[in-house]
Amino acid sequence: MKQLTWALLVLAFASCKTSLFTMAGERDGVAVSYRWNHPPGKPVELLLKLSNQSPVAQQVHVALDLSFQAFTVEQFLADTCIPAGRTFNGKLNGIYFIPRELTPEQAASPDTRVQLAAFQITAQDQCP
Repeated sequence: MKQLTWALLVLAFASCKTSLFTMAGERDGVAVSYRWNHPPGKPVELLLKLSNQSPVAQQVHVALDLSFQAFTVEQFLADTCIPAGRTFNGKLNGIYFIPRELTPEQAASPDTRVQLAAFQITAQDQCP
């Protein structure tokens, strides 16, 4: 009985977990999200999550503007092909950026904004 209670408690907490990624935009079945990663003793990272829910492969071009206190300090570009029904997630698929102009403290600040500057989708027969 105690094990069942513990399992139900773990399930309850797991279902309450919110997404760590912030939605930046969605077009033609492809969604772009991001989140900050602050690994101890290493530079801060901006992780991207690209999700293709369309029935075809998509070539995706994304440009993100990174601003601090309303001034754009960096721009990040990603260009990749995502097969239908797949998700590319952060470091697992190599879609992440390490800011050169922001300190870890600035990246954690509410004065830092990530904005989708360009988002282009092109249907493909398949990804290379």
